[in-house]
Amino acid sequence: MNGLLQQRRRQTMLNFGAGLIVLALLPVTGVIAWRAIRDSNAAQGVISLPSRAVPMTPTAIFAVTDEENFLTSLTVMALTPQGAGGTVMLIPVGALVGGRPVGKPRRLADVYGSDGVEALKNAVEAMTNSQIDQITVNGVDGTAELLARVGTVNATFSTDVTDTDSEISDVIAEKGSVDLTPMEMSAVLAARDISVDEAGRYPSIKATWEGISAAVGSGRPGAVPAVVIPDVGAQSPADMPAFMSALFAGPINIWQIDTERIIDAERNPKDIDVYRYNAGEVVMVMASVAPSAMVAVLPTLTVQVDSPFDDSTVTQDSVFRILYMGTNVVLVRVVASVPPPITIIKYSDEMDRAIAEPLTTMLGDVVFEKATERVDGVDIQIVLGDSFVTFMSDGAKPDPNIAPQDLVAPTTDAPPTETTP
Repeated sequence: MNGLLQQRRRQTMLNFGAGLIVLALLPVTGVIAWRAIRDSNAAQGVISLPSRAVPMTPTAIFAVTDEENFLTSLTVMALTPQGAGGTVMLIPVGALVGGRPVGKPRRLADVYGSDGVEALKNAVEAMTNSQIDQITVNGVDGTAELLARVGTVNATFSTDVTDTDSEISDVIAEKGSVDLTPMEMSAVLAARDISVDEAGRYPSIKATWEGISAAVGSGRPGAVPAVVIPDVGAQSPADMPAFMSALFAGPINIWQIDTERIIDAERNPKDIDVYRYNAGEVVMVMASVAPSAMVAVLPTLTVQVDSPFDDSTVTQDSVFRILYMGTNVVLVRVVASVPPPITIIKYSDEMDRAIAEPLTTMLGDVVFEKATERVDGVDIQIVLGDSFVTFMSDGAKPDPNIAPQDLVAPTTDAPPTETTP
């Protein structure tokens, strides 16, 4: 994962089938991201164009700790604009925090262990280029209360789920198909066997959430959707119990971020349990399922990416390249259309077109077209074409020495704290 080519050759979503990839992006096909119109003369020049605004997609961080207050699992959740159901994105607590010197890695779990809940929220926001509405960090009991409405679920584990208690590993869920109560689900999410790295625990977290998704189905009886304002979208629930109720009121899609443990002695000299990820994937997912939460972290163009390709690696590659060029991606859509022969960049203002010219370095051949409508908060729209797929193989590639996590905003620099095995 040091380079985009290597990342592409590895299956981006190793644990997901093509059908699930499509499902994860379906909730936002046609959804438009929102950002305030730029305070500039260029923006004023296109104000007469027809415009569209975004339905709101409330977001939350759902994190779990064990009895020693070690962070053991973390998800970023986004409700649909309809206020019922949504997407759960699983992120490893050992994910590498950006903006760190080589040889001094720091993880999300370290941020929580050293600096607490708000620092963790800031770190996740920096990782996802977004502004998250709510965060909750709970132990087993508090997590079980939030999951209580789901009832008993069935999960299938590829190995026994174990937890260390007084230096002894106990089996808390056996390999195979297992029925779990909310308390047992919570125990799995909080499990931490000191002899197992996070890569070994990650599948059981995914299996638990897949069981929750299957139990919820089209919506759990008694679950209450979030309030929806017409033409605005879902309003952020008042607290996490209300947020979870809204999530359980409709179908839930699960997306697990692909990661790889850093074993290079120079980058990880103490051999801590830390993982690299691809920023293109994280931003692609967030800009797909929670576009109203996206933030322009750089004083450059904001981009909408429309992908007519079913293969998520194509979309992820394009997002990575755009981020690599120092440009904000605030909306990603999978569109049901035939890919154009050449990638199209639609613009509203000549200044935006000029600023967008360098993107061709990493996107290949493009044609520029005048936009016929304006999306609030989006400067240019990129419609991926067949030429980009060819360019992925034959054209210029991002510098493989630039770690993907450093394409997102840097977080605070603090000494690491050992909070995961």
